[in-house]
Amino acid sequence: MTTMFTIPGNTLLVFGAGIVIAVIGFVIYGCVKGWKNVMPEYDKKNDEVTIDG
Repeated sequence: MTTMFTIPGNTLLVFGAGIVIAVIGFVIYGCVKGWKNVMPEYDKKNDEVTIDG
């Protein structure tokens, strides 16, 4: 007899809550540390668009 694979209870809840806490923590860290220090290359944009990158 074969049984179907089941995910244990609350696994997705814990996984989703971990992602939410990580995102909130990153935003708080960025606000405290300063976004220029957290993501320094964010403001630098390349004006040219090429197919090969």
